[in-house]
Amino acid sequence: MIESLSVKNFALIKEGHIDFKNNLNVLTGETGSGKSILIDSINLALGMRASKDLIRDDNDIISIGISFDISKCIDSLNLDELGIIPVDDKIIINRIITKDKNVVKINDEPCTLNKVKRLTEKLIDIYGQHDGEDLRKNAKHIQFFDDFIGKDTIKYKKNIGEYIKELKVAKEKLDSFSLDESMRLREIDILQYEINEIENANLKKGEEEELTEKFKKLSNSKNIIDSLTNAYNYLQEIKIEYAMREIKDAMKYDKTLNSIFDSLSDVDSIISDSISDIDKRIGDFDVDSGEFSTIEDRLDTIRKILSKYNNSFDNAMIQFEAKKKRLDELINYENEKKKAENKVKDIEKKLYDEANRLSTLRKEHIKDFVDKIIFELKDIGFTNVRFDIKVDKKDDITKDGFDDVVFMISLNAGEKLKPLGDIASGGELSRIMLSIKTILSETYGTETLIFDEIDSGISGITASKVASKLNKIAKNHQVILITHLPQIAAMADNHFVIEKKVVNDRTLTTIEQLDENGMINEIGRLISSSGALSKTVLANAKELKDKAKLEKG
Repeated sequence: MIESLSVKNFALIKEGHIDFKNNLNVLTGETGSGKSILIDSINLALGMRASKDLIRDDNDIISIGISFDISKCIDSLNLDELGIIPVDDKIIINRIITKDKNVVKINDEPCTLNKVKRLTEKLIDIYGQHDGEDLRKNAKHIQFFDDFIGKDTIKYKKNIGEYIKELKVAKEKLDSFSLDESMRLREIDILQYEINEIENANLKKGEEEELTEKFKKLSNSKNIIDSLTNAYNYLQEIKIEYAMREIKDAMKYDKTLNSIFDSLSDVDSIISDSISDIDKRIGDFDVDSGEFSTIEDRLDTIRKILSKYNNSFDNAMIQFEAKKKRLDELINYENEKKKAENKVKDIEKKLYDEANRLSTLRKEHIKDFVDKIIFELKDIGFTNVRFDIKVDKKDDITKDGFDDVVFMISLNAGEKLKPLGDIASGGELSRIMLSIKTILSETYGTETLIFDEIDSGISGITASKVASKLNKIAKNHQVILITHLPQIAAMADNHFVIEKKVVNDRTLTTIEQLDENGMINEIGRLISSSGALSKTVLANAKELKDKAKLEKG
């Protein structure tokens, strides 16, 4: 769950900090006070793309930090795969944005936005006030339904995805057997020539480098011999023995000169050995013009072949084996083509069977999902609702299988079932989405759910029903929500008020956590049409809060 959120210099927020708790966290405030800015800041921390326009002043530094307690879900986060090391079961994401840089860190280690998204997709689900429109897209229906069914659909989808990849490769292989006889024979001739060329060259790993070094030495032999000869002559001119003779005479009178004599003796020995070695090396440089020509010809042969394979011996050998395999396929064309056809059929069958198993699984869960969604919908005011799931079989198989899943609904008595996206209004879609989220909360893996003004378009008894739904979800998840409705605000376990103030001619947003009296006053503000907190308004607010406490038990 989210433990805390810290924001600096983002939009209207100069500096703000919230310590969230478990269960239901409610944020309220006047329209335009900056409530949705907090959701935007969370989105930024979770990897949303950042525009430089977010920086109000050139010297501003946007800083957003979000801390998670992952003790309850650590085993489901694949932290080893992501290379993330938690500290005391905590994950802290920090994002810094300036005009010149955009940095994101997890537990103080720099990382990519993609890694942040992969981590947090299992930690947070953010539902905006317009996300109910997703229900107009049939493609989303299958996603919600599969989330309800649970982990078995993940297993089948993973297998289906692997089979789709294998099938693509197998079909590409089969397509390579689409040659007519003349093209087949022509490719055989080309392959045989290229294979023979490599075989006859008898290439050896490292041979080119070895011959290149030898060729370089032979081609520069004159320069080498001249340098060695000069060195030989210079060393011959050094008269170490004369110096040794003079020191030896002096040693008759001063025994301390022994060390100098010994050093000169060592030098004389080194020079003598060097003269002998140089003389031998000069003798070895008897350049054989025939050897030089042989090396030159061999290098030309090697380089001519390797130039066709990115000048790489390893690549040449890989291509050599591939050409032999392809040649064998073309020589045994019909048999190999039959093998390729059989492989495609085999994978297609496995793919179909897996998609069929997934389809069967979905159909087994339709009644359970339908019964639960009808119960939830009726509980929030859809008295005459009917709901069903239509599953049709598509011609092709995608990562979701071959099912086309569409939610069908009738909101009024006497109306036929129609696709959900065709008949529901924006407010109705929000309530339907909340019902789906309520059902998914029992199996949903995401620990924190964030709702941004899900109460749009509802009031009265329906608002109370929605508040109950949110309370139900919050029993199994941390819920953070923005609301304008007193019925929902009264259900808060933790209540924060967002206010807009002018400080030093600059408009700023402030955040304050409310105590019990503060909660009642804020609920009263939401109730009051004028904003005035009369005794009657405060009594109504307290009654709402007391009823919420009673419902919470």
